[in-house]
Amino acid sequence: MTIKEEVILAHARCPARDQGLRPTCIAFALAELNFDAATGAEPLSPEYAYQGAAYLVPSWVPGTGVPLGAALRATSNGQPVESDFPYQAAEPIAPVPAPPATLELHGGSVDILNLDTEAMSSILRQHRPVGIGLRLTHSFYVPVDGLVTFEAEAIKPVVLHAVAIVGLGWKDDEAYFLIRNSWGRGWGQDGVAWVSAKYVREHALCTFGA
Repeated sequence: MTIKEEVILAHARCPARDQGLRPTCIAFALAELNFDAATGAEPLSPEYAYQGAAYLVPSWVPGTGVPLGAALRATSNGQPVESDFPYQAAEPIAPVPAPPATLELHGGSVDILNLDTEAMSSILRQHRPVGIGLRLTHSFYVPVDGLVTFEAEAIKPVVLHAVAIVGLGWKDDEAYFLIRNSWGRGWGQDGVAWVSAKYVREHALCTFGA
């Protein structure tokens, strides 16, 4: 299936990162949204976003992920680069301490946006990425030729997976969005895959951006 590309952000050309077995997708998506604020080619730190959000949730326990609202608050002043707050293979121990206050932060606040595919397209045309929280389908796990096939039924309707949208394309007058996932280069084509606007309208439950 050939999709005519309209906008492809620089994020799509960088090596995909892998969150591993930790529930840190929101933190990775937030790091993507401030991609252009990083110095040089070094990405921003998902660990900072994740631990900062966990610190803000008194009842947080390892392995449960973090709420989007807490992650947005934790990164309201930006994030450090990866080397200043490296990603860890294992979950932190509760209670999580406050992140260091001496780190140089990049980027700024990210807000909840209206869940509207036309508005998302407009943001991408301004060369800005968009974050979304998706209900996952079986087809999401196995993109075919770089495309997630539309399915109406989600596997777990109440479970969200956060990703960054880094491109806009078209096929037969329907918009398609290029997703940059955090499951490593083995997912899709080097870590990215297209989903239709129909898929987003059916399965996205929240949208966020800078």
